[in-house]
Amino acid sequence: MTPGFGACRSRRRVVMLVPGGLDHAGGIGRWAGYLQESWARQRLGPPLEIIDTRGSGHATGGVIAFARALVRLCRLRATGRLGTVHANLSKRGSTVRKMIVSYLAALTGMRLILHLHGSGYDAFYAGLPLIGQRLVAASFRRADRVVVLGQSWANWVIATTGVAPERVSILHNGVRRPLRQPRTAGPCRILFLGRLGVRKGVPELIDALASSLLAQHEWSATLAGDGDLDDAGARIERAGLAGRISLPGWLDAAAAAALLSQADILVLPSHAENFPISVIEALAAEVAVIATPVGATPELLRDGVSALFVPVGDVAALAAAIARLIEDAALRRSIAAAGHAVFAEHLDIDALAIRLAAMHGALLPC
Repeated sequence: MTPGFGACRSRRRVVMLVPGGLDHAGGIGRWAGYLQESWARQRLGPPLEIIDTRGSGHATGGVIAFARALVRLCRLRATGRLGTVHANLSKRGSTVRKMIVSYLAALTGMRLILHLHGSGYDAFYAGLPLIGQRLVAASFRRADRVVVLGQSWANWVIATTGVAPERVSILHNGVRRPLRQPRTAGPCRILFLGRLGVRKGVPELIDALASSLLAQHEWSATLAGDGDLDDAGARIERAGLAGRISLPGWLDAAAAAALLSQADILVLPSHAENFPISVIEALAAEVAVIATPVGATPELLRDGVSALFVPVGDVAALAAAIARLIEDAALRRSIAAAGHAVFAEHLDIDALAIRLAAMHGALLPC
């Protein structure tokens, strides 16, 4: 049991608010699933309960899901079974919902941790009218603790929202350590995991795969995720790559892990990220990573050592990086091994779950 929880374990719980729950929240949901499993397996404290605050995305369903979440919080609070609340935050509707939760916490005395996940949140905040910025900043300041994924985000929260530095904690995303599986023989396997669309750099990735640099090599690619599959499929058809690139759609954690176990290269040419789960999953599976140096990723990974970085939107650089790793198996193995070492030191969910449980234990009045 984590120090700080004491006898509260038997009658209280930590409630985590996840927009979309474990099934419809993308990387946040995948991380929350890893965390919940690790929390329970390590017996870190009171039960960790995941509550969906958004539903599967339909507007009416989202309102109903959020109303149910608020009712659940109030019932737990009224019966003395609520320990702490952990609210995962991203842009737009998520921000509105977490503002309401922060007001509710202030009114009822709930202890609240606000966890900033969403990519491009600084640009989202800058685009709000002044009154919107003030309301969002007040929500940050009402939280008992703000958790961010990297130092750059800690600096932004402190400077922009006025949260005291001692109330901001850096906690990188993490995943579980996968079981090692031998890779089968075959052409170099390239994998993308994420929402298909412009923000994740999918158009540039397809153009890079269609480059003459890669025409001479043996490879296959899987672009797995939800989003605009029709546009991606049309681009692949126009590029003449329908026989080399597959689009399986959204995959759960087990299916993604199976693909990673056989992948040679994970490519994520995003325009904006916070700290992408798919990159961490690749590091854990000892798969070489090609990514853009956005968000907190370059705080832990070194270009040419534990990953290859390419500029955002640069198709030629992306194609060259992919070709380089296809051609040089020794470099591919070296980058994969160095990336796995970063995972083992900084991104293993078991160690991160212990740290997060300690944060909640410190807030629990018992």
